[in-house]
Amino acid sequence: MLFDEHHCIKIPLMDSSAIFLIIVHSAQCANILGVFMFPSLGHQIVQHSLCRELSLRGHQVTVITPTPFHDSTLTNLTEISIDFVYDIMKQRSIQTQDIGIYQKSINAFECFDSIIEIAMNSTEVLQLIGDQDRKFDLILTELMHPVLLGFGARFGAPSIGISTRPFQHPVLSSDQFLTPHIKPLSFWERFGSITYFLWSKFYYQWVFVPRAQRMATKYFGQVSYVDLEKNLSLCFLGVNSLILSQKPKTPAMMEIGPIHIQPPKPLPEDLQEVLDRAKTGVIYLSLGTEIKSIDIDQKLRTVMVEALGELPYTVLWKWESGRLPGKPNNVVTRKWFPQQDILAHPNIKAFVTQGGIQSTEEAIAREVPIIGMPFINDQPTTVQKLVDLGIAKRVDPATVTKTELKSVIIHVAESRRYKDRIKEVCSIMFDKPMSGLETAVWWSEYVIRHKDVRHLRSPTADSSRYHYFNDAVIVGLQLTGIVCVMRSRKLSAILKFHFCCLLLIYYFTP
Repeated sequence: MLFDEHHCIKIPLMDSSAIFLIIVHSAQCANILGVFMFPSLGHQIVQHSLCRELSLRGHQVTVITPTPFHDSTLTNLTEISIDFVYDIMKQRSIQTQDIGIYQKSINAFECFDSIIEIAMNSTEVLQLIGDQDRKFDLILTELMHPVLLGFGARFGAPSIGISTRPFQHPVLSSDQFLTPHIKPLSFWERFGSITYFLWSKFYYQWVFVPRAQRMATKYFGQVSYVDLEKNLSLCFLGVNSLILSQKPKTPAMMEIGPIHIQPPKPLPEDLQEVLDRAKTGVIYLSLGTEIKSIDIDQKLRTVMVEALGELPYTVLWKWESGRLPGKPNNVVTRKWFPQQDILAHPNIKAFVTQGGIQSTEEAIAREVPIIGMPFINDQPTTVQKLVDLGIAKRVDPATVTKTELKSVIIHVAESRRYKDRIKEVCSIMFDKPMSGLETAVWWSEYVIRHKDVRHLRSPTADSSRYHYFNDAVIVGLQLTGIVCVMRSRKLSAILKFHFCCLLLIYYFTP
């Protein structure tokens, strides 16, 4: 192959063969468009890693992103900034905890609509869509909204979808974003998971997709969402099965895992001095980007400040304001820390985290035991998985006390078994023939080279639900069950109605 680990070609010597390879190089390097509109650093960091590497290999990369790279060394990368969509997340939070999962889903879908509508109406995005001279060899798009698949149709290029969350199965893995059950599920948890799964499929297909279809027609003309979805060449899953539950996958769905992990870089001098001086060890505390420390309630803040102040360690706390009220002498605050590099320092004894996927992967990569303090979305499920793996302890931010938090931190920091176990987990996670980033780059270039990769598609992708589940064989049994249910005098009319509704949703939702 002409592709090596960092560039489009490997040129051994500047002789006649090297000149020939340079000529081939210009033909092999592709024009790539990345469309990543969801305003979350946890999402963007995965997609940025892939785009950065493709750019360094010589490909011309254009990226639509709310989180610009601001990296002048990436000479092959052009950015279209839509950083204003972060305001939508502030105005329409999808993380409200005092509403039911069904309303939470509706809020999330409406929030996605608002983000896409605002972003698509930006001047630069409209200019890109309307530029008849622009050509792309590959489209990379986040699987957050159906409209984004329209870029593949607009430019007539193969598309690869990227998801930072796993695809869900109603029993093998309930939706971790909205129904964070921990396996094994009880009967009623399985029942609730399947009911929610069917409802969400119905809502997605018959409410959300029609709205998306109208939006796609507005920006891309007469396109069919169903055709766009089927024309997706590959799906990259930015997850790791060690942390998240195993899912059924086809050859076209590829787990790329923690592609954002980088080799440790030197720390700023002031931080290096703080860490080197902390002979009793350091606790690193960050609640991520969606949950900011400055936004937690006063009760929890007081608990954390008092507990951290009694620890026999130095504490680095990502505090997004200039001043932490009542800051203990052993606590050092910054609005931002170079997290991967901090975690790599040998004096770090434990990491207090909200349980975000990327932060979790970074802790495992640096072999730092975890204290999980989950708040929203998939964080409770992720933290529980870490507890099950033996690399973390969990505290509930709603009920934790000063004594409990202090005790848990010291226990994790001083117990050798957490450190030994996370070394084992790290070894398992990264023991692969290729890194996740190498895998993603190789398959991206594979699609560029071959364009038509339908041989990787599952034959069930074009099958109806009726044929997929071989319903012709079991429909007789189901009809028998329906007759028995409807004739039963012991079941209420409401239960009969719900039973019939579930069957209707099942059969009429693609």
